[in-house]
Amino acid sequence: MRNATVHGEALTEEESDALELELPVNPPGVKLAQSKGGSLTDTGSASFTLTFPAQVEPGSRRLSLRISPSIAGSLFGALEYLTSFPYGCVEQTMSSFLPDIIVLNTVRELGLKESLDRGALNGKIRAGLDRLYNFQHEDGGWGWWETDESHPFMTAYVVAGLVQARSPGVAVRQEVITRGAAWLQLHFVQDSKLEADLRAYMAYALALAGQTNSAALSQVYQQRSKLSSYGLALMGLAFETAKDARAAEIAPPLAESAKQEGNEAWWPSTRDAMLDFSADVTPEATAYGVKFLSHQQRTSDLLPKAAQWLMNHRNEGYWWSSTKQTAMVIYGLTDYLKSTNELNSNLTATVYVNDQPVLTRKFDPSTAITEPDLIFDETKLQPGENSVRITTSGQGKLYYSARAEYFSREQKLQKTGSVALNILRDYFLLTPSKQGDKIVYDTTPVNAPVSSGDVIAVRLTVTGSDWKYLLIEDPIPSGTEFIERDNLYALRDKPPWWQYWFTRRELHDDRMAIFQTYFAQGPKQYFYLLKVVNPGTFQVNPARVQPMYQPELFSTTESRRLEVK
Repeated sequence: MRNATVHGEALTEEESDALELELPVNPPGVKLAQSKGGSLTDTGSASFTLTFPAQVEPGSRRLSLRISPSIAGSLFGALEYLTSFPYGCVEQTMSSFLPDIIVLNTVRELGLKESLDRGALNGKIRAGLDRLYNFQHEDGGWGWWETDESHPFMTAYVVAGLVQARSPGVAVRQEVITRGAAWLQLHFVQDSKLEADLRAYMAYALALAGQTNSAALSQVYQQRSKLSSYGLALMGLAFETAKDARAAEIAPPLAESAKQEGNEAWWPSTRDAMLDFSADVTPEATAYGVKFLSHQQRTSDLLPKAAQWLMNHRNEGYWWSSTKQTAMVIYGLTDYLKSTNELNSNLTATVYVNDQPVLTRKFDPSTAITEPDLIFDETKLQPGENSVRITTSGQGKLYYSARAEYFSREQKLQKTGSVALNILRDYFLLTPSKQGDKIVYDTTPVNAPVSSGDVIAVRLTVTGSDWKYLLIEDPIPSGTEFIERDNLYALRDKPPWWQYWFTRRELHDDRMAIFQTYFAQGPKQYFYLLKVVNPGTFQVNPARVQPMYQPELFSTTESRRLEVK
């Protein structure tokens, strides 16, 4: 069960009233998912199995499926992920609203039917722009958050994004773009340690902003031997935007560097030069390769193959591995959409779950480009394996996405960690006493029931090697609430962990979220305070730490119980 409805009535002989609330229920355990994305051409079929482990929390299993005759329709699932992402750093803010603008503009240009809530979309655009304006630093650049240092990629990403947002008619403040472009111009020259791919992206952002730097373009071109296929595509786009004839020279070597197998093509990339760490960013490299070649070699056989590789490698089912990667893929695919005739599908699709037909849908140019999600809760799923089969007949493409989510209580998934990344969680009771005319507190570990009104200090200890862009999420007991002004609590003997190390901290209804832009090797400890409010016995899910742009790497604590008298 994911939600609970609470209904209350007050009845009298004269007047009556009632209230009904829907409250979220967070199942105990570690939230996990299995995903599958793929495509079919003309008449064909695809079968796969999504398996729920044995020790799944009852009521937590959920399977969602979506089919579409177009890449455009499939991207709406990715857009929903981006716009519903619960955090809002600079990258996530830009990634959450700009893809909406780009996809909606593409859908309009192609005359496709869609059912987006325009009012809600405009509200998100305004909120995103206001947040980016507020997060711009005094020097004109942007960092991950408003309080850290300006960063070359974050600044280039926002400058490029604001220009692209303005193209479909969104009002954007020019002085914000101008200040950001000035920061890029300065740091392109001053920072000799910038990676070649990142320099290419900065040059592209400047060209989009109408501030082409000829010397910068020439420097990127002279150092092209250092560029990956990702950087090569970015350089080509920079030249193309600047109307530099050298763009045509870049397309052939980029096309030759693609890997191909069957009806798929891709450009491998194992380093994220934008954020400076090792990671598989092949989807981003492939998307920008598609974007550039869809302008330079519109009839290339690589384009449909690369688009198919991208759609078949949505490793989260509906989206790619992170907000950044998902947004980058959307940017690349929308230009390809405008040059393909896949929008003229004429086929019938049938979806089977556990050998039972659950949907038959005919798609043709007059139908909408996406079908509402099929949602299966616990009552409609089998324990263990659940088979999915999709069949098509006719002509055209069909794209499908599937995602099975659940909460696992397996012990091996709790208190996970390694030398590279580990997290521990401890609770301490704050006991007040007088010291002169001041109230001070002593800390003692929570090993027994606590009482309503008590104050608990939560300590999170993270150890590991060097990391960038860490996210720590710690669920809080339902019977407690945050104390925001924890700096007002003085300890008699302040421990070394009673300090503020984080880049940013967010207090959500059900969890603490802590962000660390740069994490140096070794231990680092964080704390926050909770006020105990309601009596009862509360299950507390494991705390979790992960590098935000490498979500496959994470560590968890054990779960615990808190008893309140």
